Amino acid sequence: MSGSEEQQHLERLIVGNEDLERLEQLLGEFNLFEALGVVRQEVRHSDFLRFLLDPSENHGLGDTMLKALLKRALQRHQHPELGVIDIDVADLSESYAERERFAIDVLIHGDPAGIVIAIENKIGADEHSDQLRRYKESIRREYPSHKAVLLFLTPDGQDPSDPDWIALSYDDVLATTGSVSRARRSTLGGDVVTALTHYETMVRRHIVSESDVAELCRKLYRAHQKAFDLILEHRPDQQGDMREALERVIRSQPDFELDFCSKAFVRFFHRSWDQDQRLKTGTAWTRSGRLLLFELQNKPDSVRLKLIIGPGDPAVRERLFDFAKTHKDPFKGIPSKLYPMFTQVYSRPLVEKDDFDAPPEEVIQQAAAALTERFAGDIGQLIARVADFLRTSGLTRVS
Repeated sequence: MSGSEEQQHLERLIVGNEDLERLEQLLGEFNLFEALGVVRQEVRHSDFLRFLLDPSENHGLGDTMLKALLKRALQRHQHPELGVIDIDVADLSESYAERERFAIDVLIHGDPAGIVIAIENKIGADEHSDQLRRYKESIRREYPSHKAVLLFLTPDGQDPSDPDWIALSYDDVLATTGSVSRARRSTLGGDVVTALTHYETMVRRHIVSESDVAELCRKLYRAHQKAFDLILEHRPDQQGDMREALERVIRSQPDFELDFCSKAFVRFFHRSWDQDQRLKTGTAWTRSGRLLLFELQNKPDSVRLKLIIGPGDPAVRERLFDFAKTHKDPFKGIPSKLYPMFTQVYSRPLVEKDDFDAPPEEVIQQAAAALTERFAGDIGQLIARVADFLRTSGLTRVS
């Protein structure tokens, strides 16, 4: 495609395009949840759901929201012990909701009638490790005489792997919050109504598959595919910008140097390590021959700081690993055995998946700040421990 053709495609996209103007208008409206960067943060959605469904919270809804969501779920799914009428006449006002009890996203219990409700919330991830079955067994062990309602919440009502769980969609959540807020508008505080309205708007824009935003995006892409492909080709490279920012932090540390780096990882070491040949016995890893390196694993949606024993002299590797296992502070995230090639003896996140909902420049700043803090904390402690190892290992120092 020539330069003039590229310009024509871009001009058709931006000049007099009512769909684009409508999309900009929708996204330009202030929304509290978007401003806080929680659009696709599964953890924050679960936090807000816990708040809404807990009768003891100060939203003024009592158990209305909880009962409305349960009745909607049970209306379509036959439960062996409970029906819609049972929920309608039940008093759930003494229930309370918890986050991450038994690792379940939201668990609602404490009801004298003996009803316990679990909600497993999935927005950007799938089930893993047979978790629904395990959560169900945990509930049965803890509440053997209770009637359990197990809800599997996804954007589009995906079927759960375990048939005892009830599929629930974010459309169901929106229908529930909408009906309750309309029915209770006159008695609810204005701030609660505003929060519910902003939450519904954010979910419609970004979570449910048939949102106005999603439909406009599909329509615009179909009509202007070449222009969008061109924009994507020249979009800012957050992963590359992250690498540059992390390397700048390392260069600012007087006692550290960079080893071999790429977009996916940034490796570095303490200068004192080069003075001891035992840590220069690495093979088939980096051209520097270093056995022990810090590594910043730079993924598109996370950044982790690691300390890795690479391939090299078996005696040094084994002694170093054994030393780390017996000094677990500050060696964190160490595995149970030494692997033949690469073994991490320290691993901690700098920025995690949920953090990437923020603007790219904020994510990069957060990662750089977190790395700077680690130099004053864990990294300094690790350097001291490696020095202890070299002094006490019993291995002959190679000059």
